Amino acid sequence: MNQNYRQSLQAANQLLRAQRGAESLRLCQQLLQQNPNEPNALQLLGLSQQQIGDVAAAELSFKAALKAAPKLPQPLLAYAAFLRQRGRFAQAKETLESALALAPELVDVWNALARLHYQQELWSEAMSYTLKAVELAPGAAPLWELATAIAQKQHDVPRALELCRAGLKHSPKAPRLHYSLAQLLRQDCEFAEAAKAYEQARLLGFEQPDLYRNRAEALLDSGDIGAAVTCANAGVERFPAHALLQQTAAQLSFSSGAKRDHLEKLRSTARQQPENPALWQTLIELMKRLGEEDDVAETLQDAQRLGCPATLNLQVLGALDLAERGQDVEALGRLQRLCDESPDSSYASHNFAMQLLCCNEAERAESVSANWLSKNPYDQIMLAYRGTALQLLGDDRESWLMDYDRMVLPIEVPAPPEFASREEYFAELARILEGLHHSNAQPIEQSVRGGTQTNGFLFRLKEPLLLGLEHQLQLAIAGALQNMPTDADHPFWGRNTRPSKATDLRMAGAWSVRLSDQGFHANHIHPEGWVSSALYISLPDEVQQGQGTEGHIQFGRPMKELGLDLEPRRIVKPVVGTLVLFPSYMWHGTLPFHSDQPRITVAFDLLPGAR
Repeated sequence: MNQNYRQSLQAANQLLRAQRGAESLRLCQQLLQQNPNEPNALQLLGLSQQQIGDVAAAELSFKAALKAAPKLPQPLLAYAAFLRQRGRFAQAKETLESALALAPELVDVWNALARLHYQQELWSEAMSYTLKAVELAPGAAPLWELATAIAQKQHDVPRALELCRAGLKHSPKAPRLHYSLAQLLRQDCEFAEAAKAYEQARLLGFEQPDLYRNRAEALLDSGDIGAAVTCANAGVERFPAHALLQQTAAQLSFSSGAKRDHLEKLRSTARQQPENPALWQTLIELMKRLGEEDDVAETLQDAQRLGCPATLNLQVLGALDLAERGQDVEALGRLQRLCDESPDSSYASHNFAMQLLCCNEAERAESVSANWLSKNPYDQIMLAYRGTALQLLGDDRESWLMDYDRMVLPIEVPAPPEFASREEYFAELARILEGLHHSNAQPIEQSVRGGTQTNGFLFRLKEPLLLGLEHQLQLAIAGALQNMPTDADHPFWGRNTRPSKATDLRMAGAWSVRLSDQGFHANHIHPEGWVSSALYISLPDEVQQGQGTEGHIQFGRPMKELGLDLEPRRIVKPVVGTLVLFPSYMWHGTLPFHSDQPRITVAFDLLPGAR
């Protein structure tokens, strides 16, 4: 092979890497005219054909390369990768085993075997192949990353940390390994150390929006909300077009007490990048949550005037703004059209049903929600809307869907045996939970008003008392579910799997809320749950001893945005140590109270099946 031929092969490979498969293909064909059986050109030809979508031709080229060079492992590796991408795993494994027989010390073969088994979620086999590859090439950071990822898939965080740190000993300047270490440390609830590892990854060149988001979350969990805000703001300066990062920065800014600061920055960024619809949608939704409805119309006009694409979600927001300004008929007409054009859009359908209820068109709302639920029977938002529509219609099916007597279930949570009394146990829990509320203001995305909410899954923390609480809750809930009815045709009772043991319960989220004087929960539902809950940890004297309903939990009163004058269907007085379970789709909220003492709860959502 002469020098010109080698240079042409390199050029074809560079074109392939630049996603210019058609040009690479033509160059390979020219090379093969000179030497029809040259294996490197045949292999590159197959890769080029694969890139442009000519799968059948690509397979013929790979097989030709194998025939031309039966003793070389590289054509076998290329063909195995092709087979793996086509889902032909057994053939890919057989091909790689042939390559292994030819070159047992070639790292690429072990790496390919590891990734083949990783794709099939065969974690033990994938780990075995990866460790062999690491043994042959201990300085290869991507192999340590793979080993770390496999250990995570095996739910073995200590092993993942061990592998990640071992990799960093060999490759101390590998930015992705530092990022992996940060992710693992955060998962292991070592939040301050995680924040340092994220920063080290950034300093070594790992500049990604998710790094700023995750580091900000780690700083918040470590108790430093000021540093979290600073980190998120630095992220949006670096990646202003990233809507999710902008949303995180706004939420943190609001939680720190600086309510409007980030909103103005986001508005300016959207105007500078007018063709980014995600930025405009994030801006408008934040404005609506902050009660700045009067400025939404102008913002939508700005987006349109500056050339923002009219995405489905922005059109939905435009229709909602028409309704906000009293143009109900036109708003409903637009929402109907959008739902007809995009029948699988939950965003359009949810907002259409909501707006129909706002306009007191209960019959249409019931029809829209029922139609959606026929395809998505466990959509908690639509179940809530349908329940409200049935109530407005005076339809008996409401009591079937919303059985407030049987579905709202207060149960006592016992104290562990090492505590002398339940009073002592819940007082100690209150002390622990107080230290986990790091925000200065209510979370913008949640229903809390006049209070704070903890960040992340509560029971991931290493605090022994919280881990014990999770076990106590599992025991209490398992007993309650054993006595709960089952009805295959019901969206709530029908999901009851009656767990055989406490660990057969899966929590989709868990958090703590601390309400202060005049604090309350706005009426809401939990879209991601099946069973939701409120466990009372600490209550003001005025709530425990008062004769009224201050601080009580109410059920059946819809969110205020619907504008419906409906009274609650059931009110439950909170009691320290009592867990109240209820359907996630049931409207619920907390009545305001007046006290210098806080009201502290733990809440979680439950889904059917084992964790």
